Amino acid sequence: MNDIIQQDCEKIISRINISALRNKRILVTGGTGFIGRYLVNLIYLANQTKNFNCRLTAVGSRVPPRDLKKLGGKNINFIKKDLSRPFRIVGKFDYIIHAACYGQPAKFIEKPLETIFLNTKATETLLEIAKSSKAKFVFISSADIYGDIPFGMKSVPETFGGNRSTTGPRAIYGESKRLGETICWVYRERYGVDAKIVRASHLYGPGISINDKRVLGDFLRGALSDGVIKLKDEGKAIKTFGYIADAIEMMMFVAIRGKDMIYNIGGISSVSIKELAKIVAKEVEVGVLIPRLESRAKHIGSDPKMIRLNLSKIKKEMRGFSFTSINRGIGRMVKWNREEFNL
Repeated sequence: MNDIIQQDCEKIISRINISALRNKRILVTGGTGFIGRYLVNLIYLANQTKNFNCRLTAVGSRVPPRDLKKLGGKNINFIKKDLSRPFRIVGKFDYIIHAACYGQPAKFIEKPLETIFLNTKATETLLEIAKSSKAKFVFISSADIYGDIPFGMKSVPETFGGNRSTTGPRAIYGESKRLGETICWVYRERYGVDAKIVRASHLYGPGISINDKRVLGDFLRGALSDGVIKLKDEGKAIKTFGYIADAIEMMMFVAIRGKDMIYNIGGISSVSIKELAKIVAKEVEVGVLIPRLESRAKHIGSDPKMIRLNLSKIKKEMRGFSFTSINRGIGRMVKWNREEFNL
């Protein structure tokens, strides 16, 4: 295992009780992706150090990278399968975590229908498996379902119904996530499936690489490859970032002991894009170039200027949750990229 991810997973195991997973059969989609990588490592470590004997099936659209492939064996099975097309997965499971999706705007613009089908048709197919298996089901949704946040709303609660267009590039992702949530609700209400939803916002950490097309990928690429971070505008937009290991801990808590159906998860570190660039730059010891004039490059659809999720519900249930600071999280992400790409 990568030492940084291993440390994160050890911390998760020490902080929450996941013993309910012992001897259970678990299905994770998006098993080779950002979230899936952590889930696979977490189960592997629980098996190795706590003798959990979990049987994990990790489904991904690509061949597992070298570090994940090494974890395969008796209890961990990787399946390469495109879930945007009709599919079958043989077997019964106790937990199903549906994390497969194209989260990068460049990806869901390139593959619009595939993105929609991953959030809708694939969700339905997996819920059918959950129904026949009597499995607990977790759908990894997104804060993108909220769309533009009304002026004056300091943080967004799970009860906010959303304010977004059904057309345009960003609707591909956000609206299909919304419909995926509705499908989960139908299976929960009509068929009794223990379906839960977590809405994540701007997760980062080891796994976000210099090849990522989102803002942190751009900053990492500039800092580690080019020696300077160049902003496209003044970087005034404020985002709230959540460290990936914190989010995984919340996901597992919701899957095992969550009392409600829908939870916001993520972080509490609200920073402007300019401040974020400076944190990355300080970690790598490079400069930041801020343009005097805004770039003429167009954003992909309507990107909210400020979004902060209300995490009151998950914090109340988890009692005294301790969040990873943005500086520590960025440091670990930079270290992971240095090791992964020999930078």
